[in-house]
Amino acid sequence: MTKTDKKRDKQLRELLTGLCEQHCKMIKGFSWLTHHIDWKNPQASFTLTVIFEQDGELDSFISSGERAHLEREIQSSLKSVGLNLKNAAQQLRYDTEERCQLQHQGNWAKRLS
Repeated sequence: MTKTDKKRDKQLRELLTGLCEQHCKMIKGFSWLTHHIDWKNPQASFTLTVIFEQDGELDSFISSGERAHLEREIQSSLKSVGLNLKNAAQQLRYDTEERCQLQHQGNWAKRLS
């Protein structure tokens, strides 16, 4: 990773940490988020996974207006660091602790790979 990429990665992590801290308090069941990016092709490779505690909480969130609001905020925030999502529907993902536990015995590294 180049020095410039390291700076961009730090800026992105700080931005996402701020979003997470803000929304963990505001959205019922929202637990944490994680991202993946290849700095050789950041626009196409970037994915963000938003994690909820339980399936029911995620289902409620998806059917509410909160989802559209959060996605607009995420996209706007990413633009501020030079990332424009090519396909938000595929690059913004949602998952739950409950599903990971059932399907991957809580192993997030395996689930997200």
